[in-house]
Amino acid sequence: MTQQQIRFLVLSDTHDDAFPVPASLPAVDVVIHCGDLTMIGGLSNYRRALDSLAACPAEIKLVIAGNHDVSLDAEWWDGNMDSDDDEDEPVRARALFTLDEYTRCGVRFLDEGTHEIALHDGRSFKVYASQYTPAFAGYAFGYSPEEDRFNGTGRRIPDDQGIDIIVTHGPPRPPFPASNNYRLDLGGKHENGKQQHLGCPRLWEAITRVKPKMHCFGHIHEGHGVQMATFHSTRTTFTDVEAVEREGVLNIGTVAPAAANGEGMTLLVNAAILRHGEEGNNKPWVVNMVF
Repeated sequence: MTQQQIRFLVLSDTHDDAFPVPASLPAVDVVIHCGDLTMIGGLSNYRRALDSLAACPAEIKLVIAGNHDVSLDAEWWDGNMDSDDDEDEPVRARALFTLDEYTRCGVRFLDEGTHEIALHDGRSFKVYASQYTPAFAGYAFGYSPEEDRFNGTGRRIPDDQGIDIIVTHGPPRPPFPASNNYRLDLGGKHENGKQQHLGCPRLWEAITRVKPKMHCFGHIHEGHGVQMATFHSTRTTFTDVEAVEREGVLNIGTVAPAAANGEGMTLLVNAAILRHGEEGNNKPWVVNMVF
């Protein structure tokens, strides 16, 4: 079977004002935005984000919601809106993503589930997307930390459908992350002053079961980075991936996750753009993925 390459630009957590200038970005095949387009919803803020997405030099722009995109979660909005909020904002917000001015530019909003994505020239890949994260500070799209949203009966993330890429808003958390050199979910501060691992263990179970070629996420801003997970029979190793900064992005180069060094490999990408408590913003990631 002939291998194909698809060039991706991955970003997340642009929160209204941190979206890179589209004209400054390199041309790619697909842009993936992992949620938190806004700081607290708002139709005009979604519009700004969609204008930026549509202007990116790519054939396809995939986007999911994040916990700060509160009015994209109709259930959350119904239970939390103020008296002067528009009760129809969730419907109006969702409708923005289907406007012709955006869809004709390749913008595609992904709800939770499996999606087949095809480029005009026939290259294709399969994505599982989920905007849900462990409940935090009362924001949208939250689930109980005790809930297994991704495994078990029905297996929301299927392992028999050839999923190539998983896109979630939040990161996974493997067992014993510190000893394994995993750092993509590190954020906040514990009472001892150290950062905590804030990812979802159940999501990690799904990653080890499905072993996609790439898992993209954001949410934990301090965890911005890229690591390669290599799955072995009794353990998983994490290796930092080098990138070259040019054209306003961090270019990883060509990646071909394979089973040569173990039982499978997954490129893990934390693409949070907005920095917490620091000047400037993080840069998006660009990767040529071999399928």
